[in-house]
Amino acid sequence: MKYKHLLLIVLSATLASACASKQAKTDTDASTPPTKAAAAKKEAPAAVEGQIIGKPAPGSKFSKLKIGMTLIQVEKAIGRPTKQWQHPTGKASIPFYFGPDRWVIRYSYKGEGVLTLNSGGDQLLTRIEVNKAEKSE
Repeated sequence: MKYKHLLLIVLSATLASACASKQAKTDTDASTPPTKAAAAKKEAPAAVEGQIIGKPAPGSKFSKLKIGMTLIQVEKAIGRPTKQWQHPTGKASIPFYFGPDRWVIRYSYKGEGVLTLNSGGDQLLTRIEVNKAEKSE
């Protein structure tokens, strides 16, 4: 019985010390400027996975695009689409999933192809489909 009480006390003390082990900032921590690598890490966006189907012709609208560009950057670079629509992905039916890839936006450019952007958050370009025969009406 004594060992059970001793074990309970040791475990409680360990748990309490683990919860309270947050390190306080000192004056020396606040006075040191952040390094360039730390600043670059804050500013650098996360890498976006994407796909390019086909090869954009040099000088075409799609040759100006890169996977991970935002919707605003895409529209500034190549203008408004000929046609646009959006539709849900399979993740839209997952209960309590609120990620950025529940819906996608598709932009169609006549004579160029189709762009796919995720519809949540930053609306990032995730797919470029080059198709010179694209007919958007």
